[in-house]
Amino acid sequence: MEKLPWGTNSQLTANEFYNREDDIIHLKNFLETTSLGTPPTILLSGIRGIGKTALLKRVKNELKSDYLIAYLDLSHSYSFQVGELDEISLMQYIYTGWIDACEEKNFKRYVPRIKEIFKKNKFELKKIIEFGDYPIPIPETNDDYSGLLKLVLNLPQKIYEENKKEIKGVIMIIDEFQVLKDLGKNLDGFLWYFRSIIQSQRNVAYVFSGSIHSKDLIIEKIAGKTGAFGGRMLSFPINPFTENTVRKYLNEKLPSLKFKDNGFKRFYNCTQGVPYYVNTFANLLPKNLPLNDEDIKEEFKNSLPFLADHLKQVWGGLDLVEQKIITSIITGYSERKKIAENLKRTSGSLSRHLVKLQNIGLIQNISNGNYEVCETILKSWLKQEYINKGVFPYRLS
Repeated sequence: MEKLPWGTNSQLTANEFYNREDDIIHLKNFLETTSLGTPPTILLSGIRGIGKTALLKRVKNELKSDYLIAYLDLSHSYSFQVGELDEISLMQYIYTGWIDACEEKNFKRYVPRIKEIFKKNKFELKKIIEFGDYPIPIPETNDDYSGLLKLVLNLPQKIYEENKKEIKGVIMIIDEFQVLKDLGKNLDGFLWYFRSIIQSQRNVAYVFSGSIHSKDLIIEKIAGKTGAFGGRMLSFPINPFTENTVRKYLNEKLPSLKFKDNGFKRFYNCTQGVPYYVNTFANLLPKNLPLNDEDIKEEFKNSLPFLADHLKQVWGGLDLVEQKIITSIITGYSERKKIAENLKRTSGSLSRHLVKLQNIGLIQNISNGNYEVCETILKSWLKQEYINKGVFPYRLS
């Protein structure tokens, strides 16, 4: 039976992976300069569902025989999930990531050495607790935190130096790095300190990847002219598939999906060439039945609950003010003052809510305080919910 990988699947087989050959080659070429002592720092960016994680995991699998690679998804860290992300919890998460990488590479002998390294350093630790098989360092004071930060960030270079006969270099992949915005006022300081430590490392490459729009403020903070890595970071955007690429992909992988008249053009407009939506929508459509423009419109409306499935969790995590900000601008952009009037609130009281919605990629400030919803599937789903039920789903059942 013909089937495309579902949009939620980020661990694709070689047969399922499609049309990212150039991206894979370029990314591997950049990363393999690590073996020459010139490791890159890379910013991999793209909107939600574009396939960044699948691409990174593919590259990791192709390089793992020659390199020690730590892959971290910051959105999965416990401290972020409970809303308590700070520099110490971040270091602990990075630290356990390196231990995981060592064990995956069969450097198990090195795990006790890591514990020994911590005990031999000059700064005091409140304690080193065991978390499963991990020795987790807990700093005593802020000064000790500074030492812990430096030690954890220098750890990959030290691992390389003690294992350089077995590996060509070390790579850290930090996925969903936009989560760092939870550091708030400490973000700039952390990024600059991070850069000051890793810039002298000769055998460690870093890849920052995030579900962000090109206008996201964190891009300026990390890779802009005045950002921490400004001029030193390679920008690597991942773009949606073109209309021609999607047509070839469906013809090759799902030939039982038929279109007529302007059916395919409508399909592309609905999915915008985003692999998550292309795969999910294509799987849901009837097969061996030529579909025209009107057919696709109707099927799209019926499929929205499935296409928006991953966004429902995001929507459910918003407070009522944030949800109402989105529904107030769902038909078009609006200025902040007008949004405040619609919500019967002061403009100033919306600040943290607007920042959060921009941070998670649901809205964007297009100019002079005018905001619009930039997640098109969320917008379509909310509109359809209102049409069907006469009310927006502020409380999901």
